[in-house]
Amino acid sequence: MEIQDKPLGMLIGRMMKETFKVLSKRIEAQTEAKLTKEQFWLLHLIEMEEKEVTQKDMATIMNKDQSAILRMIDCLEKKELVRRVVDLNDRRKNRIMLSKKGERAIEQFVKIEIELTKELIKGLSEKEWEIFNKVVTHVRENALMLQKED
Repeated sequence: MEIQDKPLGMLIGRMMKETFKVLSKRIEAQTEAKLTKEQFWLLHLIEMEEKEVTQKDMATIMNKDQSAILRMIDCLEKKELVRRVVDLNDRRKNRIMLSKKGERAIEQFVKIEIELTKELIKGLSEKEWEIFNKVVTHVRENALMLQKED
């Protein structure tokens, strides 16, 4: 296999940049919750977690300092998208949970993202889409493995 001249990070980065531009415009136009990409990402991560999460958990996952996460959580709480619940085992900790309004916002965002995905992959066959997903999964798994080694 011949190695390409363009670094993978550059290719993926450019694709994500253009995709997020369109997605951000649509989210802003079609939803009432005005969020930055990072706020949306944080909201989405909270929703994806199978357990209640802490500020520290989110800082680790997003690779950000806890004070930056705290500011995002404060903003999301003011917008009534998340709520803090005192941890019964350790009263010094707050668990971050989606509110009903936050759940509705995620549903709206996901719907918009699915519609956009359909538009972005228009012209690809089902097989090409499967291959793309397989490649992305493979690269992600290799990146996770390399993180463990470092």
